[in-house]
Amino acid sequence: MKIILTGATGVLGSHIMYEILELYIKNPNTTNKLYIIARNNGKNSAENRINELLSSYYTPKILHNIGINDLQQCIEFISLDSVLNGEFLLDKIKGAYLIHSAGFVNLSTDEELKEKIFDENVLLTKKLFSVFHPFIKKFIYIGTAFSSGVRAGLIANDFHTLDFTPEHRNAYEYAKFHSENFIATECKAIGLPFQILRPSVIGGKMLGTENNYFIPKYMVFYLLAKFFYFTAKRKGKQENVRIIVNNDTNLNIIPVDYVAKVVVNTFENDGVDQLNIVHYKSFNMREGLKIIMAEVGYTNFTFIPNDLDFEYKNSIEKMYYESIGKHLKPYFITEANEYDTTVLNTILEIPTLDNKAFTNMIRYAITNDFQDIKV
Repeated sequence: MKIILTGATGVLGSHIMYEILELYIKNPNTTNKLYIIARNNGKNSAENRINELLSSYYTPKILHNIGINDLQQCIEFISLDSVLNGEFLLDKIKGAYLIHSAGFVNLSTDEELKEKIFDENVLLTKKLFSVFHPFIKKFIYIGTAFSSGVRAGLIANDFHTLDFTPEHRNAYEYAKFHSENFIATECKAIGLPFQILRPSVIGGKMLGTENNYFIPKYMVFYLLAKFFYFTAKRKGKQENVRIIVNNDTNLNIIPVDYVAKVVVNTFENDGVDQLNIVHYKSFNMREGLKIIMAEVGYTNFTFIPNDLDFEYKNSIEKMYYESIGKHLKPYFITEANEYDTTVLNTILEIPTLDNKAFTNMIRYAITNDFQDIKV
């Protein structure tokens, strides 16, 4: 089996890579080949970055036992530039599945970043489709459950035959929705099978016993915890921070290893073309914030409703709302919703993510001082 993977050095992409290699180990075949499309990172080559992911303490034990030399036998690196410049011989990937996991995750609401966020997420998707579509067996696009936009109630898996246009909170949601729609439209037009797989907010590992709660990069709710963790460590009295959040707003969180396993268990399934990879129960935002604040040691905070005349009362409020706060606020004031997980649960049972598990995710981040792993 031949698979092309983008984003293999990313939070989710690296775990998808692990699952693909485990699939190859359990189903040995001389045709097994993983083509990894990646960029160099300065002087650190794409190959070195992948080798680091395959030989670190967080690498799954089954891959460690095989060893990096044997793993490399079923991996081929493809320079993104060689693909885009027409320098790569495409015949060798004929019949491959393309899993496009690369993306620019940025929840910024800053006007000057809109074009960059759109280009990073949409233009690359269109270029990859243009180059690969005559040769591949299926295009699997990793979107986001939040491309659903601002919606209340129960959200189904189909985002692209709606009788309304979703309203999005930021350029990232809009760009991912646009990319999804492009893939669905273009693939249908030429009869190319496709899948759109959408994780919600990605949290630390929870399946099995290896490196539980590990995550290589701290994003979204972790960033809020990081802000108040380091703020709480500052000398002097804690200033009161008023956090704008609705009573019933919630946030859907799903473990990274669960998402990766669902992707690898689903990409050959021709009966699934859109799937939200989400938890069956979202976290109430206020309760989640209380857990975060208790764990990081910031005690002087207040929840308030959205106020159009809101003005900062102190320097910490100003720092919060001019950094992570302004990007998270749209999620804190949106209407409550849940996702239909009927199909998802038939693919792989959804793990329980309760207050204890959420607390452990935060504690893991604190133990590691919120330090991202850079590859």
